[in-house]
Amino acid sequence: MSGRRAWAVALGACVAMPPLVLAASMLRVHLIARRARGRTEVAGGTAVVFGSRAFDDVPGPILRARLDHAIKLYRLGRVDCLAVAGGVPVTAEGPSGGHDEVPVMVSYARAHGVPSDRVVEVRPGQNTREQVASTRRLVVDEGRGPVVAVSSSYHLARIRAEAARLGFAVEVTAPVTSPDVAHVRVYLAHVLADALAGLFYSLPPAVARRVNTSAGSFRHLGVLALTGDVPWREAVRPLRPSSGAAT
Repeated sequence: MSGRRAWAVALGACVAMPPLVLAASMLRVHLIARRARGRTEVAGGTAVVFGSRAFDDVPGPILRARLDHAIKLYRLGRVDCLAVAGGVPVTAEGPSGGHDEVPVMVSYARAHGVPSDRVVEVRPGQNTREQVASTRRLVVDEGRGPVVAVSSSYHLARIRAEAARLGFAVEVTAPVTSPDVAHVRVYLAHVLADALAGLFYSLPPAVARRVNTSAGSFRHLGVLALTGDVPWREAVRPLRPSSGAAT
């Protein structure tokens, strides 16, 4: 092979590699999502519900679907406890409207028959990475495992990978349906967004921690903009000097 041809092959490989990596990541997200949807044949000590949008005193529809699925597991005797992991967006205009997800989740679980001593608050939880780390500290290290992670189906691959990086295993399960997976276009947008987020999480921690990923940050809102959950003008607001975004 001539030098010129070798350079052409190398250049072609460099151009093709990123789309192939992204496609492989999307396929992995989808396969895990498909197997987890509606799954109740799980066994664990604690079902950890990962947060989503909450209002003043009620969960949003996506969060409610996650909570209902976890409560079903509790009623079936698949788990002994529920843990609720979430945070508060850094701006009132953020995806959760500035409402703390955790107390809303706790109140909902108690109102649906889960005793107070069977509900564990998992904090901090401004993003998936923090929620998984807090799960390790407050659930696994406290002897409340094994862990069953409950979230939207497309979110589970990232949760499982992050848990593995922290040295513990999780079973994963998701509601049969939810507004964020009810339509193919929206579901595929979420798969793309979470595949990108999963690749970001696979970066060395020294690199990844330099990027603000808390709720309300550009990295967080940019993912939501990809799925159509927030407009792009809202997503880019934290990049403006006057936005007061966290650093």
